[in-house]
Amino acid sequence: MTSNGTQLDGRDWKAMVIAAADAVEQQVDELSRLDAAVGDGDHGVNVVTAMSYARNELNTTDDPSPGDVMKILARGFLDEMGGAAGALFGSLFRVVGRGFRDADATDVTQLAEALGSGVETVMLRGQTSPGDKTMVDALVPAAAAATESAEAGADVKDALAAVAAAARSGVEATTSMPAFRGRAKYAGDKAVGVPDAGATTVAIIFETWAATIVERNDA
Repeated sequence: MTSNGTQLDGRDWKAMVIAAADAVEQQVDELSRLDAAVGDGDHGVNVVTAMSYARNELNTTDDPSPGDVMKILARGFLDEMGGAAGALFGSLFRVVGRGFRDADATDVTQLAEALGSGVETVMLRGQTSPGDKTMVDALVPAAAAATESAEAGADVKDALAAVAAAARSGVEATTSMPAFRGRAKYAGDKAVGVPDAGATTVAIIFETWAATIVERNDA
């Protein structure tokens, strides 16, 4: 981590994405269980496929930029996962990568701006809003936390912790929601009482990113 915790370089982002791939693999059964309550039950396996691709690509990529890491992650979702969820996750990370441009390292302001743009793209492409019981319910509060952290001058460790906590709160909020988008909208009352699988995936990724930076900072 560069500049005393004020920026994340490509090596940081590479470690964060690889760790997130490991985390979703460890929770694949839980993600699929959540999806099975309202859908096909294949969400966990599909996310693992996408992120395993990214992990494999990154393990053979030396010194990528932050933008390069996000492009590889996006490609995993767009090309390897497919479907509506793959398109939305892929669009999110592709826009984040574009927001990073060719920077060698990213600060909290760049993260907040890129994440905010990515979330707007997801809402537009998915035609969804907070309260629809989708990944957006985790993404919107996470992006807001990133913006608040940037405005407060937080370091990247604290900013990522805030983003992760906000995403998890968003997941918890989906538990009591009926579903209005995707296959889940046909589940009726079955959707109530079950957290959204896509939102849960968002929280797992962000929580792992935050934990990884704490570990790298303490090393």
